[in-house]
Parts: sequence; structure tokens; C-alpha cells
Amino acid sequence: MKYPILVILIVGIAAIVAAGCTATSPANPQNVTATIPAIVTVGIQPDITRYTVLMSSAPGIGLSPTITGLVPAGNLTTVWTTDYGHFLIWQAPDYTVQDAGSSVTTNGTKVYWTYPGTNAGVSRPPVHITLTVIDAATNTTLGQAEQTIGWGANDTAVIG
Repeated sequence: MKYPILVILIVGIAAIVAAGCTATSPANPQNVTATIPAIVTVGIQPDITRYTVLMSSAPGIGLSPTITGLVPAGNLTTVWTTDYGHFLIWQAPDYTVQDAGSSVTTNGTKVYWTYPGTNAGVSRPPVHITLTVIDAATNTTLGQAEQTIGWGANDTAVIG
């Protein structure tokens, strides 16, 4: 061999380059999953924390959507669902209570949740209320929140 140092140098460089190119993905020694921070934060704000159908001061527990972050311009759609009870709409100008069922779509307005007053004293299930916020222009879900309602004495719904 005429140029042994040159051959050793070329083989060494090739080995270094090859060693650096063998990994197919970056190492993750702590097994950490990268997450993208949420652009929009969604919450449910109750007006009161305790409610019974015997109360005359409110038709139910008032629930308002709280939406913060980079909210797109235009109309937002809010979809409320519950697995027990139902929603009511009660707003200006006439403040007539309207039954909206167990799922209602609004434009971000407050809804009221209530339950059947029959069968007082019967054990009731925990209630799950879900709020989904959708960008009406793109039909993209921006965020979701859930609130649970439990039960106290005398058929009192307790939230928060």
C-alpha cells in the first residue's frame, strides 16, 4: 500500500459519519411525550353550587362557558350534553323558560341544568356535563370541558 495513512484517515472519517447517521429517531431517555400547548382553554362556570327543584329563585344551575386563549374571529358554537337531567334556556327579552333536552347547541350563551323532581329521595346517579366549543367557520373542535354534579341531602344537586 502506497498511502496507508490516507486509507486509515478515510476509513475513520467514514466510520464517524456512519455512526452519526444510524439513529432513526432522537433518543428519549425519560420516555417523555412532547405536547403542544392548548391554544384555547374551555371551562364551565356554575352560577350556584347547590340546587334543588324546590328552589323558586332559579330554574336550575346556571352554566356559563368560559373560553380563553386564541379564539378565532367569528362565531363560536357551544354544545352542551348531560347524561342525566336536561338543559333549559332562560334569557332576554322575555325570560321564558324553554326545555332544551339533554343536548343543546348555543352560540356561547348560558344554559341551565335541572333534573326531574319526581321520585324524591330516590338515589340519583352522578351527573356528567360536557361542553364542547367549536369554531363555526371551520367546524373544528377548539376545546372541551367537563363538570360533575353530585348529590347531597334532600335531593340537592351539588356542583363544584
